[in-house]
Order: sequence, then structure tokens, then C-alpha cells
Amino acid sequence: MTGWLELVPARALIVPRPRIRLELQPGDRVTAVVGEAVHVGEVLAERIRDPRLVEAPVPRDGADQGIPLPGTWLPGEHALAGRRAGAPAGELLFEHGGRRRLASGPHPDRLHAPADGRVVDVEPGVALVLEIDGPGLAATELLGEPHWGRLVILPEESDPRLALDVALAGAVVVLPSRVDAEALARARAMGVRGAVVASLAERDRRDLAASSARQEAGLQRLAPFGVLVLGGYLRRVFAAAVRSTFDAASGAVVGLVGDPPLLLLPADRHLPLPEPDHIVVRGGPEAGREGRWLGPGGIRRVRGGITAETGLVALDDGRTVAIPIGELERFALVVANG
Repeated sequence: MTGWLELVPARALIVPRPRIRLELQPGDRVTAVVGEAVHVGEVLAERIRDPRLVEAPVPRDGADQGIPLPGTWLPGEHALAGRRAGAPAGELLFEHGGRRRLASGPHPDRLHAPADGRVVDVEPGVALVLEIDGPGLAATELLGEPHWGRLVILPEESDPRLALDVALAGAVVVLPSRVDAEALARARAMGVRGAVVASLAERDRRDLAASSARQEAGLQRLAPFGVLVLGGYLRRVFAAAVRSTFDAASGAVVGLVGDPPLLLLPADRHLPLPEPDHIVVRGGPEAGREGRWLGPGGIRRVRGGITAETGLVALDDGRTVAIPIGELERFALVVANG
């Protein structure tokens, strides 16, 4: 039976001590140091909201301490009496023909650590890499910006447009399957820092992207907000293993990141793991149901008149059904970080 179970596609569930990448833009000033331990909420970098490209002459010999490399943060040059203002502070992009190109601008935004961990690598203008102390729950996509907050779970039968209020400000909220762009916009307006959803339709994704673009263009921006999608586009409820993970981490501080897409969980919580033979149906008329693997069901004729290799699954409602193996999935107990 074990050999046949291995034919069922395995889906990542928990990633231990993941390494995550936080995107940097040219001109962002990194304050974290490689090898330094960081805690959730600490400032890792100062971000430029509207960077601009500045050209400045290379200082006279001796003005610099050595030759700066691209990515080096250069302080502003003071203007001499009777001369025009010196170059502003900024990140050196390149130097050519006696001139320097800098990315400069004010720093109204800050990049915060989404979880406890250690700084592994810093590539100016590209990314900052952290190794997280705790595990991460695997997802498929983060829409928006990385953030962190206290995990709050809304009941599956609740209406998110009615359940969301200002009492959830600063939290990361697990929303029920009946979520849409209107509920996500309300969550952002209420000060919620992030949302976790089982799936999100393409129409709602477009509406969310348009709303985020309007916020970016505004003078008075709201706080960062991210939506972590665990599944795909079709409406689905959370699998039992995922719901158990949420219950174990409820009330703790968690983080949302997009590279790779993960829900960062605290290291001090015991996370229940699913049984190895636990099966989730991901397609077909039984999509969304769960059960236990019984063994191979042989080659059978299925929808559309095609024949496919099937597996016997004892569903939670008591039925035993032969389902094409391609429509099944199981959770891997532990998936190493790639």
C-alpha cells in the first residue's frame, strides 16, 4: 500500500527554519547587519517611497575613504560657500566618466522583520535574506506586502464583512472561504495588517491590486497590508491539517512573507501533523472532501469517457469512493526548505 500511496502528489505543509527574501529597491538604506539576530517588528531597512536618480561629480582625491562599490550608501556632500548645493545622500548605483549615479529620496517607510531570525545575506537594492527561527506554513502567493501581527481566526460560517471591526486592528486574520475583494478592503480600512485565505478568485485579485495601487499613489498611505493565499482560484475551505495548524498558533504573533510564500509561525508552539495516509480531494465532483487512503482502485472509466488509475478513499462522510489519483493530494509531514 505504501508504494501506491507514494503515487499521490505530496503538498508541502510545514517548512522548518525557512530562509526568506525581503525585496529591496535601489536607494533603500539597510540598517541590519549580516549575522545579526533580529526580532519580529525590528527595523531592517529604511525604504524610499518615491526614489529619484541623481547625478553627482566624483569628489576630489582623498574625499572618499577608498573607492566605494555599487550598493554603498554615500552621505550627502556639503555645499561650499558661493557654490550650488552638494549631492544628496543616496545609494551608489554606478560610477562612469567622472560622474556618479545615486538613488536618493526621503525615507518615510520602514521594512520590519516579520519574525524572529538571523540576517544571512544583504544584497543592496535587490534583497535581504533572513533565516527564521520558527517553522512556516506553506502557501501559494502573497498579494501585497510582508507584515506581522497577532493571529485571529474567524469562524468558517461567519460573514467577514460583518465580523471585521476595529478591534482586529494590528492582527493577521484568517478569513472564511466566502471572502471577496470587498471584505479585504474593509479589513484594510479597519487596520488589519494581513489576511489569510484558502483561495481567491481572479476578479477579486484584480480588485485588490487596483485598491493597493490607489493606496500607493496617495499622499496619506495606510499601513502595509498583505493577503496570503494558501490555495488557488476556486473557492475551497481550509483543509483539516491547515485548520489544526491555525488553532495551534491562534493568538501568537505570526508573519506573512511572499518569497517563498509562507505563514511564519512561532517556534514555541507544538504543531499537530496529519496522518501519512490522510487524503484531500482537489478536483472532480468530490473536490474539497477529505478521507483516508485505502489502496489502489485499479484502472476505471471516469468522466468524459477516459480511463485513469484510481485510488480507494474512505471519505469523512462514511463513503468509500474510487477517485483518479491525479485528483488527490496528501500533505508531506516535513518539507526541507529549498
